[in-house]
Amino acid sequence: MEFLTQEQKIYPQLLSRYQKLQELFLSKLYHELTEELLQFVRDPECRKTDPEPNLPRLYQEFIRLFQQRINTIKLVIICTEISSQYQEPSQSQSFLESVLGELDEKASEAKLLCQMAINRLKFHRGPTFHEEVKNFLETNQPVVEGLVGAEPVVHASYYRIACDYYGVVGPAEKFYKNALMFLAYTDEEVMPEKEKFEIAQNLSIAAISGTGVFHFGEVLATPILKALDGTPKQWLSDLLRVFNRGDIDKYNEIISQHSEEYFAQPAFVSKSDYIKEKLALLALMRLIFERASNDRNVSFTEIATVTRLGLEQVEWLIMRSLSCGLIKGSIDQVDALFRITWVQPRVLDTSQLSALSCRMEEWEKKVYSTLLYVEEQTPELFQ
Repeated sequence: MEFLTQEQKIYPQLLSRYQKLQELFLSKLYHELTEELLQFVRDPECRKTDPEPNLPRLYQEFIRLFQQRINTIKLVIICTEISSQYQEPSQSQSFLESVLGELDEKASEAKLLCQMAINRLKFHRGPTFHEEVKNFLETNQPVVEGLVGAEPVVHASYYRIACDYYGVVGPAEKFYKNALMFLAYTDEEVMPEKEKFEIAQNLSIAAISGTGVFHFGEVLATPILKALDGTPKQWLSDLLRVFNRGDIDKYNEIISQHSEEYFAQPAFVSKSDYIKEKLALLALMRLIFERASNDRNVSFTEIATVTRLGLEQVEWLIMRSLSCGLIKGSIDQVDALFRITWVQPRVLDTSQLSALSCRMEEWEKKVYSTLLYVEEQTPELFQ
């Protein structure tokens, strides 16, 4: 392989890497060669720009010789990595479009993956392409959702573009849902730290400000928020955790400590009233969760105390929670009570699970006491 021999001379520090590629190719070990190429194009040490970018040359002079023999999904992943070495986004797009044109018609998932990479490039080229990307997302949503047994990278790529789009254009709740789906199909261990940080930051903001987003257990259960630990943005993950608990006092405490950063976020400023309302609703849900199963009548006074609202606002808050489908029950205006019959299920965090475990233990003791009482009162039934 004359090309690989030349590359070894140009980049002597990569001698062993190019030799490995050459050996696998000559041995026709295409699976092993594919894996080696994936490692090669992803390794920052293998990305050279002097005298010119080496990865596009690697594709044109080497990979094209056998691309019909390797897994098409991995071929697209390799080419997507190679495309990032072009200086202009338009060049990267043209390169991937040429790759797309050479894919077999039967490789539907690979073609879809390549189209996703192209549309992500288009999105980052500016607002001119935003409408086109939006149409692509809407058209292909049912296609992606209908895929069965597809490689996780296909789903992840779709939801990554959706994150990019809704993170810029909005609304926040759509970004939140797509970011969760992206994380579900992505191995966070291989994600760049910068990407983890950006997603964790934007996800926290979207969870708090997003309309109709009341469940944060999925986010809190993933390791993504750890990307904010030890950074100037850690207060965001702390804020999300107290928000999830409906802890109004702690929430206000964090805001007072980070008021400048908090009010620098446009989403928090523009939706200030809604965030306060949502926090009060979560505080009401926490109050109901903490009550015993046989204690489902909550006084307006107690609700006002927990939610930090005036008594005249309590009925409105209950009506709001009913309309959002968070709880079910009836209002007794005469006795100023709310009778609860149902609370929307939520993903519980560690502290909530501990509290539930304690309540289960108490319930077990009551059941056992009841059993002893029945045995004492009706001994003839157990003879």
